[in-house]
Amino acid sequence: MQKTSELIWQDRQHQELFHLIDQIKTNHLDDTVFARLNDYAEHHFALEEEYMAQLNYPGREEHLAAHNKFRRELAMMVDQSQDYNEALRESLSIFLREWLKRHVLGIDKKLERFIMESGQR
Repeated sequence: MQKTSELIWQDRQHQELFHLIDQIKTNHLDDTVFARLNDYAEHHFALEEEYMAQLNYPGREEHLAAHNKFRRELAMMVDQSQDYNEALRESLSIFLREWLKRHVLGIDKKLERFIMESGQR
């Protein structure tokens, strides 16, 4: 069995999500960045949710609740944010980065260990 520190699909997708969040801080922000972030997060969440269902992951409900919270918060930010001034861009970027970092280092690490132990990647 390989070590859990091995880079798997989940880690590569997390890096892309962080890259999209970094783009929010740029001066050239428009709605397409949020749309791409939303699309990528949905793709990532769907893949994780599929693994959880297939592997009968015991922490599935908690993990789904976290995904749904992110979905709601991102949708709220996009709906309320029409003037993407520098302060707002910085605030959104920090909020999303910190939320995702806590999610990745917390609940996603539990799922990663479970997947690695199952032998399915």
